[in-house]
Amino acid sequence: MSATKPIVAQRRTVRFQDVDAAGTIYFPRVLEYFGDAYFEVLQLAGLDVPRMLRERELAAPLAHAEADFLRPLFFGDQIDVEVVLARVGTTSVTFGHRIRKDSQVTSVGVTAHVFVDGRTFQPLSVPEALRRVLGA
Repeated sequence: MSATKPIVAQRRTVRFQDVDAAGTIYFPRVLEYFGDAYFEVLQLAGLDVPRMLRERELAAPLAHAEADFLRPLFFGDQIDVEVVLARVGTTSVTFGHRIRKDSQVTSVGVTAHVFVDGRTFQPLSVPEALRRVLGA
């Protein structure tokens, strides 16, 4: 993943409950961090996700996720979780993610989300508000 400027960057601390018995970050937590930053992108677009889910208007289930772990993270580490755009399609958005500790990239990943009707799960177009934020 290149040094692309992030759409969102979240500063956070690796919590005690985020590490495993080896003392390093428990692998699913990295995807959780990616998800938290992705949600911030939706908020940046002005999407009221709780309302949309409650009213079953729109959903964006995960269609694909992957992560590479380049350096370990430990309890107490201060990190930046970044989202960078990879691709906007007709009904889906694929994001690149990276986690940095200091200036070093510790993890990178990709998530793809497909926008669907919350009742029928039929594909819908990516919301215009999100397209605008993403510059698509």
